[in-house]
Amino acid sequence: MIQIEKITGELAQTLCRTITEDLPEYFGLPEANKHYIIGVKSRTNFAAKDEDNTIGLVSIDFPYPNNANIYWLAVKRNFHRQGIGKQLIEAACQFAKIKGARTITVETLSPSESDENYLRTYLFYQSVGFNPLFDLKPKKYEWNMVYMVKNLD
Repeated sequence: MIQIEKITGELAQTLCRTITEDLPEYFGLPEANKHYIIGVKSRTNFAAKDEDNTIGLVSIDFPYPNNANIYWLAVKRNFHRQGIGKQLIEAACQFAKIKGARTITVETLSPSESDENYLRTYLFYQSVGFNPLFDLKPKKYEWNMVYMVKNLD
């Protein structure tokens, strides 16, 4: 049975690194990977565990008083499509509500970029209640990102 538990920033860094290495088709930019591995340390983190095996991570922050943001989320390849990502999202949303957030946001590669892997990511976020707000190409990015929101009320 999968358990979701809050973990330290140090453990989150190790898990983020491990999962990133397991999913090169999603995490193919070494400089971005380094940024996220460093960044999860200072955020709130929840891990999915299957007995003693840690298999997924969601890292959230609170950029504004009434908003939480998913900073990083992934599940190890062998555990995809088993509801673990959904459980991590539910834990993040529950924690965000306790902290007073009314919405939670996430960004991912826009469907307009026609990347099969990230289209699955986009569809996953839609399936757990996120709605697209807008596409934007951030400075120094080559790709459009879609910004999505989910109401927590």
